[in-house]
Amino acid sequence: MGRELLGRDPFTDELFARACSESGVDVSGACLKGPAKVLAETRVLQPAVTAFSLSLLARLEDAGVRPDVVAGHSLGEIPALSAAGMCDPLDAVSLAVERGRLMSEAAAGRDGAMIAVTGLTVALVFDAVESMRGAGAISAGAVNAPTQVTVSGDRAMVDKAAELLGKRPGAKVVRLNVSGAWHSEHMRSCVEPFGQALAQTPLVPARVPVVLNRDGGEAIEPDEVRSALFGQLVSPVRFDLVMERLVGMEVTDFVEIGPGKVLRGLVRLNHPDPSVSVWNVSDLRSLERAAEALA
Repeated sequence: MGRELLGRDPFTDELFARACSESGVDVSGACLKGPAKVLAETRVLQPAVTAFSLSLLARLEDAGVRPDVVAGHSLGEIPALSAAGMCDPLDAVSLAVERGRLMSEAAAGRDGAMIAVTGLTVALVFDAVESMRGAGAISAGAVNAPTQVTVSGDRAMVDKAAELLGKRPGAKVVRLNVSGAWHSEHMRSCVEPFGQALAQTPLVPARVPVVLNRDGGEAIEPDEVRSALFGQLVSPVRFDLVMERLVGMEVTDFVEIGPGKVLRGLVRLNHPDPSVSVWNVSDLRSLERAAEALA
């Protein structure tokens, strides 16, 4: 990840230098050389993905492509703030470092797990999770689409949810390879210190709307965005509502910036309109294709 840019582009190097210095980890080395196990650690992965995404974003903007509205999925809300002109890219990397550190520390002391459930309605999964509350920590971690929900919490509780939901007609349950129960009560200890980090980060009103994971609402003012971002740590990512809002805004071109193509798939899953274009920008070649089409 970032091999084409690291050591060849001064801005990319500056972003990764910030990630390395503030995390105390060789984030650049993990991207270039691995091992994958190290890169997958959330304290490394979050600043790495943020730095790489913002590097690609800068090149896309240099090519004349600028957003009319921005959104992110979980961690992606941090680089989205920079895309909206709310915060300096280096400050966004610093926020990602702090978020990754806090979440890693919170997960280390808990036996957490997550599953992805497909083929069932959001209401049905939420009702099942709600019926289990009280016996342990369990909650919806993300609603990625109307029929794709993740469940997060104590491993024993998530195992029970997997058994319960897996028996439903049409359901498919997949155990996720994660190091913590993200977006659950396991992350409660992160909320206050991350809120403090957000309060200390200079933010200005966004130049374009930010559509929030919390409820799919639009925000421009810093205080509203801050509240949504630290609250997001213990509440589900409502990407289904984000997509619902973007569709309502008549967005015709979606650009996923960063490694992988997960969000491109989720856009199509939520909005299977063939007239809508979905671009993935994950390296220089895909960036050139998107820029040529959109500029």
